[in-house]
Amino acid sequence: MTRYYSSILILLMAFASNSFAADFNPGEKLQLLSNLHPDVARQRLYTMNYQLADLIPMCAEVTVVKKNKKKFIFEWKSVEYTMLYDKHTKKSGVSFDEALQKFFGNKCEADKVKKLSEIDRKGIRKGIPYVGMTKQGVLYAMGHPPPHANPDLDGYTWMYWLNRFKRKAIDFNEKGIVEEVRL
Repeated sequence: MTRYYSSILILLMAFASNSFAADFNPGEKLQLLSNLHPDVARQRLYTMNYQLADLIPMCAEVTVVKKNKKKFIFEWKSVEYTMLYDKHTKKSGVSFDEALQKFFGNKCEADKVKKLSEIDRKGIRKGIPYVGMTKQGVLYAMGHPPPHANPDLDGYTWMYWLNRFKRKAIDFNEKGIVEEVRL
């Protein structure tokens, strides 16, 4: 399968089980479609998807508290977190609802994770990339990379931000397998 068709397949798989309207009604229960890396001290996340040290695991059930044009507030384990619509995501042409749908859905893909390799499952459990992981495994482990620097997932390198100043590059081979993780 060519790299183009592989990337399309990854995108279709990522969204196939997540067909819901982005209403995000208070009290609604959702599941995380990938790990999230919150700033626990501030109880904050960004659609930019900073790769901070803490982790809310994939498939965790969260409860919608409130949503407006720039903030999505959800509760997990009796703690409220706010996901903010950052300027980089907005400038890249991704709406707030589109960004949220990459992280939240009606059902996570736990069955698909079970079919991935051990290195993929290890990366997903820990929320970090390892050499040998697939693109799908990285998406589950780290979430979608920021769209302003990764407009499509066809590329051989995905950029993630650890914080406002420090980045992490993940290099893939032509088969979509991680070859190197660079800071």
